Amino acid sequence: MNNIVLGCNGVAKSYNDGALNVQVLNGLNLQVAEGQSVSIIGASGSGKSTLLHILGGLDMPTSGSVNLMGNDLGKLNQKQLGDLRNRYLGFVYQFHHLLPEFSALENVMMPLLIGKKIKAEAEAQAAEMLEKVGLKARMLHRPSELSGGERQRAAIARALVTRPKCLLADEPTGNLDRKNAQNVLDMMLALKSELGTSLVVVTHDDELAARFDRVMTMTDGRLADKL
Repeated sequence: MNNIVLGCNGVAKSYNDGALNVQVLNGLNLQVAEGQSVSIIGASGSGKSTLLHILGGLDMPTSGSVNLMGNDLGKLNQKQLGDLRNRYLGFVYQFHHLLPEFSALENVMMPLLIGKKIKAEAEAQAAEMLEKVGLKARMLHRPSELSGGERQRAAIARALVTRPKCLLADEPTGNLDRKNAQNVLDMMLALKSELGTSLVVVTHDDELAARFDRVMTMTDGRLADKL
């Protein structure tokens, strides 16, 4: 069995909404092995994005535990948690969240600069990753000068530039037409293989989800392998 990069055990999440207690996740277990790709499908409101935020340490479960590279996220302070996230995780969302005033190259450099890498090295690594996602000729363009597919590829380059152990993606093709969605997924899976990065992707698209090593369904806050 490959090494487990990211996992959760007995994770539950509930919110208080006035007098109501809303149960979003119900005792989930998930183990993601090194280099494995996992897709999670389910209806809107089933808890997919909540789970992804908890796996990424952006939110904490009401009960249960999340483990990243042997570290229990619930036992870390905010600085330790931030350092661990920056070191081992990449995030991609449905909306690219690129900063509009900066070029694609500058956007992709940012995680490296935050990690205290010197500027020349950060620039070289960012340019290399943009070339991998097919944006070599577009790296000095700002987001407003890129197409939707190009913006999402730049966002993926930014997420992968630190060569994280695991990439978490929330509907990364949700804003793209079918052709661009296929292209972006092809690229993500190719980079996963090249870099050895594990991949956990939330999607509503059964056809795209079927291309992953493991396909799981989320129903009423419960997770199960798709039969």
